[in-house]
Amino acid sequence: MNANDRCSLSAVALAWWFGVAALIAACGGGSDNPAPALQAPAPGPGPGPALTPPPIAQTQAGDPEGLPNFATIGAAGGTLVSSDGRLTVDVPAGALTTDTEIGIAPIVAKAPGSLGSDYRLTPEGLTFAQPVTLTFTHSATEAAAAWADSLRVATRDSRGRWVVAGATRDAAQRKTSVTTTHFSDWSLIAGLQIAPASAAVLINKDLVLKVVDCGDAPDPDDAGAPPVLRECRSLVAGTETSNWSVNDIVNGNAAVGTIKSMSGLADYLAPGAVPDQNPVAVSTEVMKKVPWLMGADTTRLVSNVLVVDHVHAYEGTAFGTVVSPYQTLQTSANLRFVHNPELSTGGALWYDGVGTAHVHAKPSACTSGSGRAAVSEATLQVFTEGPLAGTYQLSVGAKVDVTMTCGDPPTTVTIPIVGAIGAAGTDICPAVQIGNDAGRLAGSWSCNAAEGTRGTANWTLRATE
Repeated sequence: MNANDRCSLSAVALAWWFGVAALIAACGGGSDNPAPALQAPAPGPGPGPALTPPPIAQTQAGDPEGLPNFATIGAAGGTLVSSDGRLTVDVPAGALTTDTEIGIAPIVAKAPGSLGSDYRLTPEGLTFAQPVTLTFTHSATEAAAAWADSLRVATRDSRGRWVVAGATRDAAQRKTSVTTTHFSDWSLIAGLQIAPASAAVLINKDLVLKVVDCGDAPDPDDAGAPPVLRECRSLVAGTETSNWSVNDIVNGNAAVGTIKSMSGLADYLAPGAVPDQNPVAVSTEVMKKVPWLMGADTTRLVSNVLVVDHVHAYEGTAFGTVVSPYQTLQTSANLRFVHNPELSTGGALWYDGVGTAHVHAKPSACTSGSGRAAVSEATLQVFTEGPLAGTYQLSVGAKVDVTMTCGDPPTTVTIPIVGAIGAAGTDICPAVQIGNDAGRLAGSWSCNAAEGTRGTANWTLRATE
């Protein structure tokens, strides 16, 4: 429906209401007095301008996030699953002619409306003689937060645009599948969703939620090509969303928390104590069609919000790089940090970490190599008092056996390498700020050290308890 059609429907609706008013007036409105002569209504303002659609999205490539997975697949075909279990790549027989190492690496989400991470399939640009199948699986929490009919898959092209691929959906299994003959960056997209789908919030603190519509448009460079994603648009609370509730209580209450809608956003204020039913379900009814068109369809979107008196545990991913004149070292890790009350003294909350790390090393005069091992050391400190209040630091280390070829003549060697991820405030390196949401610690960090060495890190940690 275009803007002119919508204006015509609006005019019909207005004319119908004016006709009812005229009929009541002509019948006297229940009064014994004769009806007054009808006056022509004063001309109202003309229809407003049509909403300008969001621009077509164009993004940078996402940074690595979490553990990559690899498998060598040949002419017989095979399967590879991402380290988080959310993406499966099925390669049929005949798609490859020689043994090829393929990989799935979670990367920071850049696609508009992405559910979870985006994924980089490697070798980038690899093509197949037969289509391979990519199957995305999303969680029950994400299913509640997104309109099922709006789920689709998109891939980032050389222009930085996200091209929508034809996908099939299995709502019961929460799976969305697509076929492709090439490797690049891919993402599962929810066109209509409430964000965040899940979060943790401290008692007496607030959390801002929004409902977004992430649509697509014809490719402006090729009318016959598949559509490309637009940037997401926030829906207007009170016009396109309604009945904001907490645990099915409209506007909530003091026991479960309250929700107040604003223009394009809604603000949830957690109660003063952890509620009996936790997490709480913050929900809204959302228009799936033109909001002011009578009979418009709606869908219910739910965000699951965990209320905590303090953060007991964080889970997430971290990625670090150290570049020196002697080697390049990359470490990625899936992590869980649990609060340690015995060490939480002196104005700092201390968290002990566990997890799995993947190390990729390229020393000078050697080929590159990779390995995986359990994290040997991981700590997180959140400072609440003193000169460092409002900041935090994290440290992750793992000792991994990495096999490489070094020297002349070439010799295959296995070297134990310590990979590390760090972010901490020092005299020469910046401190990391907590920000307004203690339930989500996410950011990036970099530091120049001695002898031409530079370290960088990025991470996302979310409160889970």
